[in-house]
Amino acid sequence: MPKSSEAKQYQRSVSAARRCHECSEEALGRCPDCHMCFCQEHFPKQQHSPCAEKQMKLSQTQVCYVCGTQVYPDQWSLSKTTHYVDQSTCRGCGRYICDDLHTQSKDEDVIISREGLRGHRYQYINRYCDMCSPLSRVGGIRGIARGVVVVGTIAAAVFFYLHP
Repeated sequence: MPKSSEAKQYQRSVSAARRCHECSEEALGRCPDCHMCFCQEHFPKQQHSPCAEKQMKLSQTQVCYVCGTQVYPDQWSLSKTTHYVDQSTCRGCGRYICDDLHTQSKDEDVIISREGLRGHRYQYINRYCDMCSPLSRVGGIRGIARGVVVVGTIAAAVFFYLHP
């Protein structure tokens, strides 16, 4: 009797492998937008239904803000544990920019996500447009705006604290 109860406890403690939301194969990564698990074939945005439908609806607005050419936000997997995500937006101002003509500089953020014994490496490609590239160290135009707001808030707090 004790062996069968131990076997049942062991079966309950073993977690089942994650399955792809589209095809029920073993899932390798989570989509950063819809947070569902997908296999290597269905990880790209055009291959799974929640993000593909959303991207089709937004296709008219996903154009480079400088030249108006269509941009294609994408994500892909090189292996079972390495995933790339490119939103095709400027990290400094948040607008869509094309890769060929108006991306002034690129860098990558690497985020490692642990899931049980397996870890996944998500590499996010950060682009900067011509206007935000010189300010990329402080976060582009958004970073400058945040800094101005923080300094202004501190200055206002000090002014009202010292003002009788």
